[in-house]
Amino acid sequence: MFGWLKDRIEAVKAQRKLARQVDPRSFKRMAMEIRDLALLASQLNPREKDIHKLIRSVIVEMDRLSELADRPEFRKLSTGKKLLLRQGLEESRVQLLESIESAPSPTQTLQ
Repeated sequence: MFGWLKDRIEAVKAQRKLARQVDPRSFKRMAMEIRDLALLASQLNPREKDIHKLIRSVIVEMDRLSELADRPEFRKLSTGKKLLLRQGLEESRVQLLESIESAPSPTQTLQ
């Protein structure tokens, strides 16, 4: 009896976690975070034009994703597609963080 109850509680927890992961608000939040990271990355690399083009496209795509997350069509996407999109966003976030960390120091003086 207790084993069944424990399994049921675990299943409900997993279901709620999945629901939070595919919630449109979480996608909108992630898109805004990635957009902010892209803006920061563009400020840290002011001289490199190629990076600015890439960052500009990231910003535009994140704005589009924010708008798309508000639409009813987004809710109709399958859970698998939403999870793949979430995985891609997480990878983009990690890449942007690595880019920011590897950016050259703005000054030569150690602080």
